[in-house]
Amino acid sequence: MSRLLQLTQGTILALGSLALLLIVCSPALQAQGTAALTGTVADSTGAVVAGATVILKSEASGDTRRTVSNGDGYFTISAIQPGAYSVTVEAKGFSRWEQKDIVLNSGDKRNLSDIAMAVGTMAETVEVTGVSSEIAPVDSGEKSSVITTQQLQNIAIVGSNAAEFIKILPGMAITGGAQNGASFTGEVHGTGNGPIGSFAANGQRTGALDITSDGAHIIDPGCNCGQAVDTNADMTQEMKIMTSNFGADAQKGPIVIAAVGKSGGNNFHGQAYLYARHNSMNANDWLNNAQGSNALGPVAPKPETKYLYPGGNIGGPVLIPGTNFNRNRDKLFFFFAYEYYNQTVDNGIYQAFVPTLYLHKGLFRQA
Repeated sequence: MSRLLQLTQGTILALGSLALLLIVCSPALQAQGTAALTGTVADSTGAVVAGATVILKSEASGDTRRTVSNGDGYFTISAIQPGAYSVTVEAKGFSRWEQKDIVLNSGDKRNLSDIAMAVGTMAETVEVTGVSSEIAPVDSGEKSSVITTQQLQNIAIVGSNAAEFIKILPGMAITGGAQNGASFTGEVHGTGNGPIGSFAANGQRTGALDITSDGAHIIDPGCNCGQAVDTNADMTQEMKIMTSNFGADAQKGPIVIAAVGKSGGNNFHGQAYLYARHNSMNANDWLNNAQGSNALGPVAPKPETKYLYPGGNIGGPVLIPGTNFNRNRDKLFFFFAYEYYNQTVDNGIYQAFVPTLYLHKGLFRQA
């Protein structure tokens, strides 16, 4: 009985671990802003082609989605995870039609309006080349900007919060703090220190900004300020900033920042890094230098501030050695990332000027 109980407990633990792995790793279960793709299949004369098979394939993972055009040649594929895709259309009596490098961002609704099937066999392929910007959004008049993975990796920011990139967008103005300085500098990390609540978009109040990460709100709902979770730049695939006329699926706003996290693909990728800023590389303030030195060193030494952010990430397909599970690397993926904030913030020596006894008496000659 004891061995049977141990076996049962072990089985339950294994099943529970597998269920947790599926919840964490499966892209289909991720709650995040998705895209939709529509189109009409026609032949070279413009007549619609019904019953054509439309295949959407992810270029990162190899995962495929299939649908069939209806009697009007129309098709739609919804709930698409953001990323780069290729579309293949097949129909009996026609050559295969294919277009690659179709980039779909969070919340996009895009239409393929130039599908023209040529008469031939499916062994022949008509490949259409173009850029993703030529695929116009449909059913939406939204005004938005997308910060891509390439920009997240190649544009320098002070910290590592991806939301800091909104400062490069037109219409974004940083607000001032109580002292003579900006309310957000990007240096200090932690809950409540994000750029949300420190930027005014298109002249609106700072509380007009909302931010989501994979569809979940990560902001203090009481004041629309302070991120509860940092959108780490090395863990974020893209950020879409919607400023007006976006769909009702974004229920807050009026400015919505939608961040999408990275996910695993059909190949293993990873990195390890260390972001470091140390006070030994800084010069002292001019006012501190003006006070001179004594036997112990500078009267007003430079602040001993340092920021060390070690981290890393790895992603790829989930494989089980000795089995054929996920052999084609197109069904289950994982992505794990970690970054540690090790920061010492030294605000230096505070200086203040107070009125003397002469000034209190109105004798400003002694000032």
